[in-house]
Amino acid sequence: MINLIKKFNKTALLAMTIMFISVFVCLPSYAKNHVDTMDIDVAIHQNGSATITQRWVGTFDEGTEVYLPIEDKNLIVKNLKVWKGNREYLSADGWNVDWSFENKKWRSGINYTNNGLELCFGISEYGNNIYTFSYDIDPLVKSYMDADGFNFQFVNPNMRTFPSNVNLRIKVDDDKKLSTDNARIWGFGFDGMVVFSEEGCAVAYSTSPLNGSNYMNVTLQIYKGLITPNVSVNDTFEDAILNVALEDSSYAETLKQQSGLSLAEIFFAIIFGAFFISIIASIVSKVKRKAALKTFYKEGNYFRDNPNGGNLVMTHILYKDFDIWKNKETNVVGAIIMKLINNGNLEPLQEKSYGLFGKEKINTSLRVGKEPEDPILRELYDIIIRAAGDDGILQENELKKYAQKNYEALIDYIKSLDTKGRNALNQEGCYNRVGGNRLNDLNEKGIKELSETYGLRKFLDEFTLINERGVMEGIIWEDLMVYATLFGIAKKVLSELKEVYPDKLVEIEKITRTYYVSDIYFRNLYYSTYNARRAAEIARAATMAAKGLGGASSIGGGGGFSGGGSGGGTR
Repeated sequence: MINLIKKFNKTALLAMTIMFISVFVCLPSYAKNHVDTMDIDVAIHQNGSATITQRWVGTFDEGTEVYLPIEDKNLIVKNLKVWKGNREYLSADGWNVDWSFENKKWRSGINYTNNGLELCFGISEYGNNIYTFSYDIDPLVKSYMDADGFNFQFVNPNMRTFPSNVNLRIKVDDDKKLSTDNARIWGFGFDGMVVFSEEGCAVAYSTSPLNGSNYMNVTLQIYKGLITPNVSVNDTFEDAILNVALEDSSYAETLKQQSGLSLAEIFFAIIFGAFFISIIASIVSKVKRKAALKTFYKEGNYFRDNPNGGNLVMTHILYKDFDIWKNKETNVVGAIIMKLINNGNLEPLQEKSYGLFGKEKINTSLRVGKEPEDPILRELYDIIIRAAGDDGILQENELKKYAQKNYEALIDYIKSLDTKGRNALNQEGCYNRVGGNRLNDLNEKGIKELSETYGLRKFLDEFTLINERGVMEGIIWEDLMVYATLFGIAKKVLSELKEVYPDKLVEIEKITRTYYVSDIYFRNLYYSTYNARRAAEIARAATMAAKGLGGASSIGGGGGFSGGGSGGGTR
């Protein structure tokens, strides 16, 4: 019995080994082939025909041929020419897909099928190859009642050998330029972009590798007068081509939103989108710059008073331009709000309310007080008055709504704080030249101003380590907390104040309440403003793309195309 079991185990093991080997031995012949880049150039002729040139760069280690199906019997496809490197292929009168590797070597031809045709040529040599092939197609562009154009499939779905990157360029003969002045473009079936280039070409390119059901369909509308296609259609381009192509696409959804959805729905849908732009001119230079600033900070002395003569925007721009703390932006708006509260220009009000289940909620508002003398403070004070309305009391929701409706003006105001800060430094004669963010951009006066900004930040960071209780008793912490807010370290400083001065918790709690009120209103103003701008920008970009002015392609849609088909690659 034991021997029988051993014999069975050996037989089972052998069978499993054979099955395992057979799976890998019997893989399709195209499995190891890969196209890294597919460049497609389309030259549109005056009569609407076109010459298409494709360049495939990749690895070809198995199979016998490269092929591209064009399943459209209404097209005339001719003049297939193929090159591998500098060697041109011989053109065969016919093509047999069952020919051997050797018979297909250095030969090209057209294989006619029930659905149309296949452009074919031999792999010829295994390894890393660059194949270039061109062919004429007639017609590509047709004349419609309102415009000329096409919807053509340049990359098929379900290819056996998919490209990682596709770059498509469409131009018109006689150096006629395509642009948003005379054309519109849409892309379907791939993750990428469609744009008009400065050279006057319509361009489509992928931003993610194509695979599976991906494809590249491009719809191009050309205004009348640029070319004169031979083939005319008694219908409009919009009805015959565009509307069909837009079905099930993201473009169609965008156009639907523009006409059917409320502003609130659009805002909610796109608020989560954001554009993050980061430009690094020189990493090495940036590292050296920051190292020099860090050394300057480390070797500097403490500063225990309002820096830069109390000019908040000057401190703001010194801290922002000479930043070593990775604070992308200072909280200058919050600091101004806190200063307005400290000066009595704004008065925080708190009111209790109770929710449905009796949960207590504290509602905070700001009552407008006396007008500030400082022009920097007065500018934001005037904004708050406008947002507050007739009662002179600003609620949180009132500020949010005001920011959403007036985001352009508020962004101009926030940007103006940078300009005012740099102008102040220029007027004080702090630069060796106009502007800059390196130590050697500042003269002796500028170095002094920067040392005050750095010195206060250093003091606020380290005051718990300083054994000078007597000296620190005279500090007006309400003023310095304005700068702690600007530096973005207010919470840390407040927490440490409670440790250093446990006998002054009443005063510290008052400062804490002022900070939290200023922070609430800063966030409502700042983030509502920039979120509203992002929403508007995204909506504009989506609308431009949907109208064919260039932008992101659509993963879906593109129906009603000519050319193309299914499959292709190698076999």
